[in-house]
Amino acid sequence: MGRSVVGGLATRLAMLAAAVAGVTYGLISWHASGFDVGGVALYNNGWRLHPVHFVALGLGLMAPALWDIFALAPRLDAMLRGGAARTSATAADVPNDRKRQPTAAIEGIPSRGVPIQRDAIPGPREPSAEADRLPHIFVRPIKAADRPELLALAQASQAFHAPWIKAPLTAHEFKVYLRRTERDDHHGYAVRLRGSGELVGVVNMNNILRGAILSATVAYYVGERHAGKGYMREALTQVKTQAFEALGLHRLEANIQPANTASIALVKRCGFLREGLSPKFLFINGAWRDHERWAIVDPRPGLR
Repeated sequence: MGRSVVGGLATRLAMLAAAVAGVTYGLISWHASGFDVGGVALYNNGWRLHPVHFVALGLGLMAPALWDIFALAPRLDAMLRGGAARTSATAADVPNDRKRQPTAAIEGIPSRGVPIQRDAIPGPREPSAEADRLPHIFVRPIKAADRPELLALAQASQAFHAPWIKAPLTAHEFKVYLRRTERDDHHGYAVRLRGSGELVGVVNMNNILRGAILSATVAYYVGERHAGKGYMREALTQVKTQAFEALGLHRLEANIQPANTASIALVKRCGFLREGLSPKFLFINGAWRDHERWAIVDPRPGLR
């Protein structure tokens, strides 16, 4: 590939040189004859070349030659840069004993086997206030590809979630859930760790209402082995921002059974306020259950 690029560029440069020479010779010869072409039969003169032929041929070759040179030059530059980088890496990275050095990965992305010096691997960093403020998780809409991880998380945490919530446990239940999240009035968000991308929980935004109410309810659950690490506080905060800023909602409501103290503590930390008790509000585990009503509203004064 490299030789073909070099050869192609050399050919185009030769074409350009011939084009410039032809145009130059034609113009000089034409000027010497005083640009007098009157009475000269260009194609009925024994097929003798005329200066205008050189000008026409040169101009015809010049445009494609210039175009190809501009097209090939970046490829040649990239090839030369790549070769220099590989040469530098080989000289710097291969130690005297010819042993391959360890590789490193950043944020869960494989290093593709690029060798690095052992002393180039950063050691543990001192904790900083800025690092502590960075979220440990990110949320994104639920996808069909989340099914294996979500079902595994829900099945492993089934006893932990009962009796507060029932997550999808089978492929059919996940299919029904996914279809619901694809509607305009429901959204589902996967909560994943930064770096590894591991699924740690789910936040759902249900019963989205528009018009003059602009409200929705939220429900959520975390995998048992990830509980108590602050992931869901960050996730609920991110979903709250999504609801108010991206979806334009005014109010989010969480309905929680009074005995679910961990969930009540979570919404408190996220700024929700208790509005009251709704007797026999939701049918869960074979019975109508009382629920406390916790809500948070966006402070903007109007509908927008």
